[in-house]
Amino acid sequence: MSRPTARFRLASALTLLALSGLGVVAAASPALADPPVSVQPAPADALTPLVDCVQDAPLGTVAARTVVLGYRSTASVPVSVPAGGGSNDLTTGAADRGQPSVFEPGEHHGVWLLTVDAAAEPTLGWRLGPTTTDFAAAPACTAATAVTLSTPAKVAAGGTAAVSATVTRMLLAAPGSGTVAFALDGGAQVVAPVSASGVARADLPVSAAGTHTVTATFQPAQASGLLSAVGTATFTATAPSAPLTVATDSVVAGSTSVLVTVARSSGAGDATVDVMTADGTARAGADYTALATTVALADGQTTATVRVPLASRPAGSPAATFFVLLQRASTSVTTASATVALPAVAAVAPATAAAAGTHGGNAAPAAVSSVLPPDDPTAAGPGATTAAGQDLALLFGGILLTAGGILGVLGLVRAAGMREARA
Repeated sequence: MSRPTARFRLASALTLLALSGLGVVAAASPALADPPVSVQPAPADALTPLVDCVQDAPLGTVAARTVVLGYRSTASVPVSVPAGGGSNDLTTGAADRGQPSVFEPGEHHGVWLLTVDAAAEPTLGWRLGPTTTDFAAAPACTAATAVTLSTPAKVAAGGTAAVSATVTRMLLAAPGSGTVAFALDGGAQVVAPVSASGVARADLPVSAAGTHTVTATFQPAQASGLLSAVGTATFTATAPSAPLTVATDSVVAGSTSVLVTVARSSGAGDATVDVMTADGTARAGADYTALATTVALADGQTTATVRVPLASRPAGSPAATFFVLLQRASTSVTTASATVALPAVAAVAPATAAAAGTHGGNAAPAAVSSVLPPDDPTAAGPGATTAAGQDLALLFGGILLTAGGILGVLGLVRAAGMREARA
């Protein structure tokens, strides 16, 4: 083995050791992880190679150059490009040197380390699809920065998109100063400071539905010696949701639950809302089971339902009400509450009265009592025929007695008259 070759290998090993000790975590990057189970071929112009930084480590006559690389993919799914196959090659020497072959959507930094002899391969580059990197023009790793953007997958048009940018350096800790300027589709910038952990956040207004691109530009603090960096990401804004309403079904005797319906007039866009119950004259735990849940309506969905369990209320319970409320909705609300009316419960159910006979079985209904007093002589009862006969006999007896009395009086008057005549 020649002395220059031995020195080059030693320099490569030392450089890799230094990079691993200073924070380049290539093994944890998506490109070096196990490939996804299902990947697609790369569409044209979907991939762009990125040179994050270059670090030279001269050692005698050998200049060991370590290159930190990344990529950007505009595809919506992971794509596969075989290494050394013509579209994923090193431009000089061996075409396959361990570069990634599976590429996740989005922008990724620090996913691949390549150490070469800068003197032997001064024009080496990485060709990925139609684009070729230029290692020689890359910044030094001690000054280079990178910006990774995080955006929501979907946003409702007319709302805001909460975005964050993470600023990193390849060989040093994240910068704890500087600013990030966010812009949506090249519009007005929203400037936010970089925190001690290298993160900046902003809320960007989204006026229209469709696909939008966010650009985040890092501006380092003066005299920091760092370089600026730019990151981009895309998200989709859906059409705004129609206003939400809430309604409940009627409750009848014996109901064990009541159906609550959250509805909107159009299914366009996504919407979420919290649904919860509140006591009125009805009490949670005694008359019904309290509810607190989040209802989501997906794009194309106009209604969503939940059920509120109802308790079995004791006989004689009065009518009562409780309420179902909409809170913290992602869109406007036209009807924010609905009233659930619980009917009164009868004091004695009909079936119970029928079963309350003297024998406790299937007894006939009790006879309705007369309004007359029990000892009323006109009231019907056992022996009524005999009593009627006795009353009739007494009546004829009275008549005879009355007739006899009249005749007796007439006889007395007649006798008195005769005595007066004789005298």
